[in-house]
Amino acid sequence: MPANDLVAGIWQPAHHYGMNQLTFSYQYDSSFVDPKRARDDFGRLSLSAKTDRFSGKSGFWVQWQDVREFGEALAAFPITSPVSVQWGYDMQEGHDLILKVEIAPADPRGTLMVRFEIADEFDTDERVRGSFTTHYPELEAFRLSIAKMMDLEIEEAVLMGSN
Repeated sequence: MPANDLVAGIWQPAHHYGMNQLTFSYQYDSSFVDPKRARDDFGRLSLSAKTDRFSGKSGFWVQWQDVREFGEALAAFPITSPVSVQWGYDMQEGHDLILKVEIAPADPRGTLMVRFEIADEFDTDERVRGSFTTHYPELEAFRLSIAKMMDLEIEEAVLMGSN
């Protein structure tokens, strides 16, 4: 069965067989870099995920501190319980949930399971859920990339998965 992409609520054929990855990109509100304006703690987090079978992308307005704290939480070693973050409307459950990422132990040998849920923020019926595995070296690279992204040193942070 061919893989599909959920792009703006439309399923499209995917062209990235064998690639598993999760990508964060964060755009600060313009007040963050303009000292003349009152500082707003919200910015736009874009999240895209690709697996062998599905991919999706969406975004949501989130506090920059939440993104930074999630990155810092990934320093735990070993991860013994899930490290997760989610954003959305109201209760952030069901159709109110827009973005969710969870990283948890997958086996006793150090493999990690990355689970994600991504919904279109305007048509929340349109959503994709998926998972892939990764390992601690890739997670550490992702953690460091999130810190650099939040310090405006790079544009995105990518967590590569296992094939």
